[in-house]
Amino acid sequence: MAETVLPSSCSFRAGAMKIDIQSQAVLIEFATRVLRNEADKDYIIARIAHRFEFDQQFLWSAEQAVEKYLKAILLFNATSAKGIWHNLNEALRRIHSIQDFDIRLPKDVCDFVKYLDDYGANRYLEFPSHVRMNSLLELDRAVWFIRRYCYYMGGEIKKLDGTVIERRTAHLAAVNALTVDDDPRKCRIFGGYLEKVLDEKLASAPYLVWQNFFYGRVFRKRISNYRPRASAINPPQDMHDEWFEILEQFVDFPRRRTTAKRR
Repeated sequence: MAETVLPSSCSFRAGAMKIDIQSQAVLIEFATRVLRNEADKDYIIARIAHRFEFDQQFLWSAEQAVEKYLKAILLFNATSAKGIWHNLNEALRRIHSIQDFDIRLPKDVCDFVKYLDDYGANRYLEFPSHVRMNSLLELDRAVWFIRRYCYYMGGEIKKLDGTVIERRTAHLAAVNALTVDDDPRKCRIFGGYLEKVLDEKLASAPYLVWQNFFYGRVFRKRISNYRPRASAINPPQDMHDEWFEILEQFVDFPRRRTTAKRR
């Protein structure tokens, strides 16, 4: 479905930046190899962590996957990802601000992104956390909807009648026409790491396809032997104020954590 094609002109404009063809090529390569491919790996790691009930690791890897996909979309469209850090809502806001870029995410996907924004970046268990009942299914759905925009869509297409249209317009129309009622396996990214895992049956393939509606060898409309699971955890410093007073002298806590405790 997707392919890497460099701009046909000497410059490319998206968002608020105008860059030359060499700079765009660098952004495409970085977005592909450093962001999207690594996001694919984070996604598989998140699924493994959930399956083996490593819940905080699941949340962190899920957050990292979504964060990298969103940043890749920004770079594929020559839009800055600087200063976002782990702020997924800010990444989404910037994507929606890209001129003529029609990204369509269902409300439940946006809600899950917000959930990861609230609880994903909690690597050291700085604050209370929980895994929602169907978090794994929600992650699979979110990745599918977000990742389908995660490739370079620039350049031009010349039709047989001589008409020239922007590739991004055509690609966005094709992407947005896909629905979960279709076979989601039709949404494939040329050169994508997930596609490589499936096509080459890499060692991680069983963990990717396990109970997965969106990525697998067969089109699933139902899954069996799936056990919904929720969990919650409170760090000790959250349950004992005196612990926090001691630990704060030795450990850096997130600003929102320290602010809340001082109210």
